[in-house]
Amino acid sequence: MKKRDAYFDNAKLFLMILVVFGHFLQPYIEDHPLYNDLYYFIFTFHMPAFILISGYFAKKGPKPIKLLVKKILLPYAFFQILYSGYYTLIGLQDSFSLDFGIPQWSLWFLLSLFCWNVLLHLINYFSAKKVLIGSVIMAVVVGYFPIFDHFLAIQRTLTFFPYFMVGYMVPKAWIEKIKAYPKRWIAVVLFCGLFLFIKGNDLINKYWVFGSKPYDEYLNHPSLGGPQRLIFLAAGLIGIIAFMLLVPRNRYFFSNWGRNTLTVYLLHGFVVKGLRVLDLDVEIRSTELLFLFIASMLLTAALSSKRVGQWIEKGKQVLQPSL
Repeated sequence: MKKRDAYFDNAKLFLMILVVFGHFLQPYIEDHPLYNDLYYFIFTFHMPAFILISGYFAKKGPKPIKLLVKKILLPYAFFQILYSGYYTLIGLQDSFSLDFGIPQWSLWFLLSLFCWNVLLHLINYFSAKKVLIGSVIMAVVVGYFPIFDHFLAIQRTLTFFPYFMVGYMVPKAWIEKIKAYPKRWIAVVLFCGLFLFIKGNDLINKYWVFGSKPYDEYLNHPSLGGPQRLIFLAAGLIGIIAFMLLVPRNRYFFSNWGRNTLTVYLLHGFVVKGLRVLDLDVEIRSTELLFLFIASMLLTAALSSKRVGQWIEKGKQVLQPSL
């Protein structure tokens, strides 16, 4: 059995904690300018980093479509059914409805991951460099077409595809250099610059970083959507580099939790959405902000457990014959 790389397990774990923390923080971002800036700062790089890592681990080449359907599309269908039922149960939907073309909340990532791996087959016909350039062009152009919205997560899929291709193309030697790079203070400088950029941008809204809407739905001047998207693609890369410089290289007691981050990603929505339905009137100060972060770490650790992963596998095995 090939030995796992502790560096990437650590990276995925810390990114997952940021994902959970960002979703916990979202209802309170209008309470204080700092929370608003912190929220957008996190969203600038955490999903792009996950996507880049996914592309990096696709270096062996395009996978057969049949395997992608089994490994990605079937779990997507399973959780789409599960979330649709859950949303009906807690009152987020008036009645049970199921639309496989419109992913429920965070499930866009599974659908997009399937599409990125399918699009990777383009390297059989074009060089990887040309596919990367094409992915950047598609990311910019797709925002000008309002016909592409939440359907099949096309906006997000094409918006974030460049990160997948960058991950696929980045040489392993570069990653090794980042791991061994001694000047970690550069990461702090990059993060501070990125945070100041977010803080100084009064026009920013969530769709700048979500990539899920066409430009005319969130920009006063949609014609500037292309440059705006290029800026945020670059900002995401800066955030990714800073993050990867800070990730510990050695294996620790928590490193194994990074094996099951996809399980955490798929399950934490039940907790987050359940809490949002309660509409708790809580004032968030520095103490409560710290509590939210600690809660994010604990929830991530709990959902990363081997037992939870086994429950999910059993559930998929029961449901797969009917999918």
